[in-house]
Amino acid sequence: MVAFEVLPGLPPYGPMAKSFSSTGQGAHREGFVVRFGVDQSDSWIGNFQPGLTRFSGAYAHPNERHVVVVSGGEVYIVDPKSQNAVAEFGGMVNSVVAIPRKRALLFEETIWLRLLTAEGIKWQTKRISWDGIRNLSVVDDAILGEAWSYTDTWHPFKVFISSGRVEGGAYNGPEP
Repeated sequence: MVAFEVLPGLPPYGPMAKSFSSTGQGAHREGFVVRFGVDQSDSWIGNFQPGLTRFSGAYAHPNERHVVVVSGGEVYIVDPKSQNAVAEFGGMVNSVVAIPRKRALLFEETIWLRLLTAEGIKWQTKRISWDGIRNLSVVDDAILGEAWSYTDTWHPFKVFISSGRVEGGAYNGPEP
């Protein structure tokens, strides 16, 4: 398992933090700060620029080699050994739900859900909401929740973990 810890900010001493930015901008501002290799002589610090939400966190990747860092909704999958992001996605992630028995992380991204397994992204649902998802829970082999409609109502949905197939939800418009 890879060691990492979230820091309250950039340390005032030691080596400079490595900057990560999905857009190439903001690399000189403090973002979400994570130390990799805690209590090891080869530890290093990453400074991750945020996306479009207020949600941030760091999680062990289901493959047990990488770390998943969410900074303001932007997701960076980091290889601590090479000190590089091996993948990026999101921008609008509002929450992450660990599904340990499936060795997976579920990302709620305002209008759809995405599942990350040890092999990578398993699926992304079709659009299920006009602008918001709430009350997520995992029951057996399904994810249950509610999706917001422009009529200011919430509609239940069910997503099958094995396939990403959706039943219900609030969005009935064209797919992008």
